[in-house]
Amino acid sequence: MAGSLLPAVAQEGTNAASAAPGGVVKWKFKTGGSVHAAPLVVGAVIYFGSYDQTFYAVEAATGREVWRFKTGGRILSTPALAGGTIFFGSQDNRCYALDAATGKLKWKFKTPYAVNSAAVVAGGNVLFAGTDGLLYALDAASGQMVWTFNVGAGAPSSPRLAGELVYVGSGRGLHAVDARTGQSKWFGKTGAAVVAPPVVSGAELYFGSLDGTLYATDAATGAFKWRFKTGGGLPTSPAAEAGSGAEQKGRVYFGGIDGTLYAVGTGDGREHWRLAAEHGVTSAPTVSASSAASSVVYYGSAQGLHAVEARSGRALWSHLTGHIVTSSPALDATGVLYYGSWDGHLYAVR
Repeated sequence: MAGSLLPAVAQEGTNAASAAPGGVVKWKFKTGGSVHAAPLVVGAVIYFGSYDQTFYAVEAATGREVWRFKTGGRILSTPALAGGTIFFGSQDNRCYALDAATGKLKWKFKTPYAVNSAAVVAGGNVLFAGTDGLLYALDAASGQMVWTFNVGAGAPSSPRLAGELVYVGSGRGLHAVDARTGQSKWFGKTGAAVVAPPVVSGAELYFGSLDGTLYATDAATGAFKWRFKTGGGLPTSPAAEAGSGAEQKGRVYFGGIDGTLYAVGTGDGREHWRLAAEHGVTSAPTVSASSAASSVVYYGSAQGLHAVEARSGRALWSHLTGHIVTSSPALDATGVLYYGSWDGHLYAVR
């Protein structure tokens, strides 16, 4: 189905009264279903999908709709953009490629089961995971299959690309795969499934498992460096912050099923702080510098979005939607956060 290119539409009214100071809503955009996945912010446009089976492009500044594209299934996939084409998956078992400016279909690729995975672009290929146990690489221009990689157990996580390697979780651990050929480079075994992609920071790789452990490995070889055990499974990706100043000590931030947000050292896995989140931690966190002297960690919960001080875990503000937020917030260059909620809205919060 071709995308519907629409004229400027009045945005939803600003809901500043519902936000704590520092978490003021600029605008919100209503869809016909829950918004589960993180949006993609590219310049002046935000791309995201909804449970209403529709993929949207909206203006970052105003929340006004640019175009929409209807699929045959719910969309839980975070998109990727390259060469003027936007790529995403749908629960109608397809990966889609659309013209990013107009929303018109370029191609679609059918798999046996739902495509919930985020997409990544490596060279001339687009990579995504199917719920059939395969990691797919398709030619980004034509949608023709280039290679597949079988993770061997369970449904693969969304992929993460770093250099020439793509990392994907499985029911037994984490695979590192050559992004050009689909050949295995290494495998790191864990005590349970790895259902979210890792984060790469420098030469290190950090990822969680449903065994309740955060792992740190060498990104090139998979050699384990340290492990940090929590009180519950880790179903979302961590966020890493490189060190600064004389000590050059970075941190990894992550949340678990035990309802706790953790901060540990990148070099040794030593705990810096933990926060017993009142409404739990339901999204991957985002960390970003708010000034030259401090950083802020943002995370979703069963009730909304929260901001805490990165160095201490001290609560800064909350924006409560009254619904679950599994969408990891995306931050633009002006300091505006964009995230989806199960109340059916995409929010822009400053």
